[in-house]
Amino acid sequence: MLYLLLIFFGFSAVAVYLLVVFKEVPGALTERLGELEDLPEDLGEWATDETSEAGVAARERGLSREVRTWRDAGGGWFGRDRLVLQVRYRDRETGEIKGAEVDRVIKRRRIKTGD
Repeated sequence: MLYLLLIFFGFSAVAVYLLVVFKEVPGALTERLGELEDLPEDLGEWATDETSEAGVAARERGLSREVRTWRDAGGGWFGRDRLVLQVRYRDRETGEIKGAEVDRVIKRRRIKTGD
């Protein structure tokens, strides 16, 4: 039982050490895991979606489906930024917002650079 406790404390110490190093040492995470892919060019801009199935269904109901990618600063783990896909529906005649979908988090891929 004592050996299991020692192994547990050893793994815990290594995990805490790695967490501190990756958080506090500039470039440590990028060097080991790669760069994050670039942000979308239309970040924060609403765009009308008329080609997807949901966009066509909204048009049939008299609504306009608008989509944007939003950067939520400090909203992720350990205060990291995260990308969120936001969707809202507007009345085509009045322009009034009729509803919105739940925000969906977009995972950014890491790209390894060959040095």
